[in-house]
Amino acid sequence: MSQNPILQLQNLSAAYGQSQVLWDIDLNLLPNHAMGLIGRNGVGKSTLLQTIMGTHKVHGGTVIFDGEDVTSLPAHLRARAGIAIVPQGRHIFPHLTVLENLETGLSARGDRGNGKLPEYIFDLFPKLKDVRSRNGGFLSGGEQQQLAIGRALAGSPKLLLLDEPTEGIQPNVVQQIEAAIHTIKTELKVSVLMVEQRIEVVWNIADQFTAMQEGKIILQDDIANMSAEDASNIVRI
Repeated sequence: MSQNPILQLQNLSAAYGQSQVLWDIDLNLLPNHAMGLIGRNGVGKSTLLQTIMGTHKVHGGTVIFDGEDVTSLPAHLRARAGIAIVPQGRHIFPHLTVLENLETGLSARGDRGNGKLPEYIFDLFPKLKDVRSRNGGFLSGGEQQQLAIGRALAGSPKLLLLDEPTEGIQPNVVQQIEAAIHTIKTELKVSVLMVEQRIEVVWNIADQFTAMQEGKIILQDDIANMSAEDASNIVRI
């Protein structure tokens, strides 16, 4: 029996003022799957994540999450429903400790939580436990990225949106983040939609990819059906 998508986008469009940046986006993401959004900078990938999250207004079309139409819901109610985002640049609170940063993610759970941080955050990112009393602003870029992902997971989401999770991060930490995303998908049963410039990262952890160009989808397929090199040539990254 086929699964119902955790996320369905139907003819989705978005604009900045009079300038349309997303055009008739159709996308289905299955539960416990990861999809990579690939394409050059400026083609609308980040705007697509923001539109799904509700931090950017839908210009047209529909966002269906977990079987419910959330198109008109504000971002905080989408978060309560189970969508979380780790934006590009991480946006952690530099003057709060690691533990305090993580605790800010609990508000997304609403009545679904017990007020305690899930222990799996520290299982995924042991370094965060070691530095839990340190202010976020004193962390390395890789540690801040782990913190941002951990904060999003504190809300116990069903869908995790990641915007450039490996940007500016050293290779050994990239491998840690890849392993964490794989665990998030397979063991925590959280679906993942990620924007990622490193094609090899997408091919290491995703099940499907979606290539974008000029605000439109030009290709969608399973990772197994195409090499990372061929996909890179298509989007010309």
